[in-house]
Amino acid sequence: MPADEPTTAVSPTKLRFMTPDMCQIHLGNHNALHVTVLNERIYGGVYAAYDFPVHHSEEYISLIQSRGKDEDIEIGVIRDLSEFPKEQADLVRQALARRYFIHTIIKINHLRWQHGFVAVDAQTNKGHVEFLMKWQTDRAVDYGQKGKVLIDLDDNRYLIPDLTALPLADLRRFKRIIYW
Repeated sequence: MPADEPTTAVSPTKLRFMTPDMCQIHLGNHNALHVTVLNERIYGGVYAAYDFPVHHSEEYISLIQSRGKDEDIEIGVIRDLSEFPKEQADLVRQALARRYFIHTIIKINHLRWQHGFVAVDAQTNKGHVEFLMKWQTDRAVDYGQKGKVLIDLDDNRYLIPDLTALPLADLRRFKRIIYW
């Protein structure tokens, strides 16, 4: 049976939780993420998306097949990624990392005014960064109860998961300019 031919149609309105007993997550053609659902079919061209990214980064992850413009279908939701074998869970984590490319700030070297913008010089989990951002509330948005997401002039995102976890001097630099 070809991978494009469903034996059972996926309901666009019914929530289905995916488990390791009913599906296998693997790489298929061109190293694209595939999901094989037992007694149903192989879904190719799959991407993963967080349902609740702030509080549930390892839970409630949608697996969605891309079928072209405005025709994506949700295959199902992974309730808890830790239920899956490590290799399959890692494939989902890698897919999420590709979709949600974000720098996590671990140290703020400098935060200052520059030509009417806020200039940020920081260390992230991906290395050293320098960027400019507008001084607007929608450019430093809340992330959970203690974090912030900074959005630069090019709409790149920089996450500080917990402001109180920053070194005290970094927190003071931050709150001197971004106090909301």
